[in-house]
Amino acid sequence: MRDFRDAKAMARTLRASLTAKTVTISHSESLELVSKMFGLANWNALSAQIQAGRVEPLVAAAAHAMKAAGRHPAIPIWDFVPFPGGIVPFYTNRAKTIQALERAFQGARQIIVAMQRSSDIDEPGLTDVYDVGVLGSVLALDQLADGRWKALVQIHRRVMIKSFISEAAGYVADVEILDERLAPDVPDLVLATKVHFKGHLFRDSIKQGSVPQLKPPFERVRDPGRLADMIASHIELPIPDKRALLATLDPVRRLESVRDLLQEVS
Repeated sequence: MRDFRDAKAMARTLRASLTAKTVTISHSESLELVSKMFGLANWNALSAQIQAGRVEPLVAAAAHAMKAAGRHPAIPIWDFVPFPGGIVPFYTNRAKTIQALERAFQGARQIIVAMQRSSDIDEPGLTDVYDVGVLGSVLALDQLADGRWKALVQIHRRVMIKSFISEAAGYVADVEILDERLAPDVPDLVLATKVHFKGHLFRDSIKQGSVPQLKPPFERVRDPGRLADMIASHIELPIPDKRALLATLDPVRRLESVRDLLQEVS
């Protein structure tokens, strides 16, 4: 990021992505969220850093922080699967989940999202969640009129969950950072998967009489693991299939699985 145009472009992309998930925010709110992605309190603070030419060090510091293993506030979920690279809304009225979100948000700390094996368990422990979860940052946290809480969480990367404990102050987890394999260049697989994805979008929108186009982020991406995560977060699949994709660390195998699933749902 070199100037205000880059930051504002990020804000526009964020706003469009959230709108696609039926989460509406204003342009000024999206600027505030982009600021928090860089660990700053608000847009004024980020704009001052841009003017001073200090944003690149902030990016490097944020990337370094994402690699930190250890103990973090944690939340269990069971009704969807978040993938790295996305910003997703969470809705909850579970007291200990709210406590963990508040700890992460107020302390500018990262949070662990664990996939719960069953919704029947009220106080999940380590055996009640899957080994592979994700690490994220809470960008916004608000209470809704119906009493539930809504959080916007930026998902950074996969983690291995070593412990998951319910404490008085909320859930906590100890994690190790997963060393995902370096993605090789597989242009044929990338192109074939994009073709299947475009066909999937066309079939979904044919009733509206419009022909969808792949959005620029999809057109530009060449990394197989990143493309697999992007597509997996945008298509409807059974939860077990999405959990399996999240747990697949080999980027080529993950993209092959996404391609095969697209073929099955076509």
